[in-house]
Amino acid sequence: MMRLFSALRSPLITGALSASLILGTAVTTFAEPVETTSEMKVTATRTERELSEIPSSLSVVTEKEIIRHGYTSVADILQDVPGVEIYDQSLSGAKRINIRGESGARVLIMIDGQKITEQKSMDGAPLLIDPNQVERIEVMKGPASVLYGSEAIGGAVNIITKKGGTRPIQASANVTYNSSTEGFEESLALYGSKDSFSYRINGTRSDQGDRETPSGTIEDSGSETTAGSAFFGYEVGKLTVGLNVEDYTSEIESPPTVQDGTPFDLHLPEWTRQKVGLTCDIKDLSTAVPKIHMDAYAQKTEKEFEQRMVVNMGRLGTYKHALDTYNDQKTYGANAQVDIVPAANHYLVAGYAYTHDTLDAESTQDFDDLGGRILPPPPMGPPGPSTDPVTTTNDANMTTHALFLQDEWILPKDILLTFGGRQTWVESELEESNAPGAKVGSTTDSHPVFSGGLTWNGIKGLTLRGNISQGYRFPGLDKLFMGTNHGGRTTLANPDLSPETSTNYEIGARYNSDTWGLDLAVFYNLADDYIHSTPVSGNIYTYDNVDKAKTHGVEASIDFTIVPLHLTPYASGAWMKRKFETEELSTWKTDTPELSGRFGLRYETNLATRPANVWADLWMRAATESELEQTDDDNPGGTTLETKGSWQTLNIAFGSEFGKDRQYHVSLNLNNLLDESYQTARNTLEEAGFHAVARVGVSF
Repeated sequence: MMRLFSALRSPLITGALSASLILGTAVTTFAEPVETTSEMKVTATRTERELSEIPSSLSVVTEKEIIRHGYTSVADILQDVPGVEIYDQSLSGAKRINIRGESGARVLIMIDGQKITEQKSMDGAPLLIDPNQVERIEVMKGPASVLYGSEAIGGAVNIITKKGGTRPIQASANVTYNSSTEGFEESLALYGSKDSFSYRINGTRSDQGDRETPSGTIEDSGSETTAGSAFFGYEVGKLTVGLNVEDYTSEIESPPTVQDGTPFDLHLPEWTRQKVGLTCDIKDLSTAVPKIHMDAYAQKTEKEFEQRMVVNMGRLGTYKHALDTYNDQKTYGANAQVDIVPAANHYLVAGYAYTHDTLDAESTQDFDDLGGRILPPPPMGPPGPSTDPVTTTNDANMTTHALFLQDEWILPKDILLTFGGRQTWVESELEESNAPGAKVGSTTDSHPVFSGGLTWNGIKGLTLRGNISQGYRFPGLDKLFMGTNHGGRTTLANPDLSPETSTNYEIGARYNSDTWGLDLAVFYNLADDYIHSTPVSGNIYTYDNVDKAKTHGVEASIDFTIVPLHLTPYASGAWMKRKFETEELSTWKTDTPELSGRFGLRYETNLATRPANVWADLWMRAATESELEQTDDDNPGGTTLETKGSWQTLNIAFGSEFGKDRQYHVSLNLNNLLDESYQTARNTLEEAGFHAVARVGVSF
């Protein structure tokens, strides 16, 4: 198959470059726009609203984009949203989401409004969900803590899943092939609706091999996932209830890497998520109470993590260090919300949110004594000269209660004022631990946040908006009680940590007509009390509230449809700068490219002679260079600088939906046509070279 792609490559590139001249005057730092029509219904404000009524930055990715581009992970679906960056941390099968420079630990991930929490992770909640389940994804950029809580200090991602169908029995099947990994993904779904009953059953298997890059094959970079889900709904009168069951299992490999001169070898033989959720909605209860919503869920995530490294101790020689970690986290959550209309020009959303996380964490360290040398003393090694494995266990829990209230106030002159607040109470407890120095006990905290926004819709199709919002994030159980030995050093826990906080200021505009689409946002964000590891002595660190961040930028997307030609030039992307301040360092070099985005030309038309449409898309992704300045642990007062060059890729995709009900679809994406060798800003792994992603599917 690669011979076929090589044969096609030269004429494809020539044609693609010729077509790209049409966009010669386009902004070269801007993504194919996600759907942003003012009529689109979204739920970012915890109640269904048109996009034009939302006072904050919101991007929506639809099912059509997922199908046409053959995405096999939820993270990849979001890679072209302005202000969003995807990164892998050397795990190509476990990518995370960065929003406006904020890492995955500061981005809340939800499925149908229910959280995926992660209490012991290097960088936030994993995206353990089958992309074939997804109906749409809403990306809220900037703090969303008033409505969604602690983890949403940098933004929130709500993944809306597919539910029932339009007939009693329906089915769909899809197969996707990715030549860069020689990987296949197969998906089946059975769904339907009959009278008051609806259902959907999904199953997906994905097997992705080692990634092929211009520099060669990245060994041990593959992943395997198996996912299954089931939804059952029942509607009677004003009452709608639903039951959702999910199971996601993955095995993720990581290629050997070198960090600060230390060889690392990582492997995740198991990372799973199981969930059972219930929902209940009562609509049109009365004029004053249009909706009551309640939901509850139980969720379990399990992770096995293996780390191997060889450490050079100078005169002490070298030794091998193995660290095996097993985390078992259970989450129990419940939400209750009532929508109230106290007057014709007010719409209130009031609610209560509860989560309870329990974490059983077990870590086993095994030291191999090389050359008869005595191992260093604790905490880097076990007591004395023994090289027997040492197992540490920790049992901890966190309970969160929150009350929130938001008011949408319709004012004269086409103005909508939205303001709200949230109060959160948290209790965290270390129940049991055999770790040296661990203190069994509990800590409590509470924090209020507020937000306010204005929208103006005085001109048809145009919305002007402004927003001020606060965010916060309580420290996780790992940072409060457990610490970590990952990353080649020991980082001690700190039960006295305070919440991280942020304040975001933003103005923006949206415009939509029959031919034009525009979304623009200008933002300025101040963050304080960021939790960071600070040195104690030698290779020992501790968590502390010492960091600050300042981020400002512009996000934009624009598209224009030339109706007679069935062509739509488009562009979207971001300009952003981010400053990071610690006690030792103040720098703008924070691994953030100033410019990033996508621009292209899309063609789509319906055939006159048969029930089918054809479409094509030519686009370029690009980003400027990124620099990361950090303190130098080996040189007190010094810094290190890592630079990743600018990059750009040329890509083309085409396909068709055909059949009486457009029940068949085919697509072919030819990515990185020029076979560029590059890494995105926060990625550890080189990206794939020229490759094809082919997808075929049928619904019946």
